[in-house]
Amino acid sequence: MNSLVASLIMWIAVQTGLKATEPPRIVLLPAEQMASMTGGSANPEGIYIYDERTIYLPNDWKSDDLRNRATLVHELAHHVLKMNGVQAPCERAHEAETYRLEFEWLREQGIKDPYAFLQTNELSILLRSVCRD
Repeated sequence: MNSLVASLIMWIAVQTGLKATEPPRIVLLPAEQMASMTGGSANPEGIYIYDERTIYLPNDWKSDDLRNRATLVHELAHHVLKMNGVQAPCERAHEAETYRLEFEWLREQGIKDPYAFLQTNELSILLRSVCRD
């Protein structure tokens, strides 16, 4: 997975004009444990914890699965933004940019409609990007 992570970090750096960073720690966890990390309200495909510089992925994550790799792109984008000191009013405010990068990467992989592929929409992404008290 190290070469995949390194190549994706380089791709993100090229797309954003930011510096390529050292890779984050990546930990595979049971889905139930990941859900508990988000308060149990969702079954996340990936989590990036800023303070730990760690990406958490489910145990069944597979590098040959396009959706799984897209999740990794998304979480790595969080890491690259954070490590480059990109400011935002809150951590959630980075979601719009990380989704933009994920969608661009998916288009490069031949996915014509990343929204449909990821089963999301603009409103959902906007709501995930809103800072909360």
